Amino acid sequence: MYTHRRLTCATPKPAARLDGKQTVIVIVVLVLGVAMALTGMPVIVVAEVLTACGLIGAHVARRAPSAPVGP
Repeated sequence: MYTHRRLTCATPKPAARLDGKQTVIVIVVLVLGVAMALTGMPVIVVAEVLTACGLIGAHVARRAPSAPVGP
């Protein structure tokens, strides 16, 4: 006879908290977005600029010789 095993449900891990550097980056991005919006730039342009800057930053960070390897 076959026995059925129940899989135990794994409890999800709590979300990781941001460290100081990540918090500063989030605040700077938000402040820049608000500043651009207050100057009259359309929201879509603000989103495109912030996205392009993020992609460039990620590319530069991957190319940095002293970039830390993964978490």
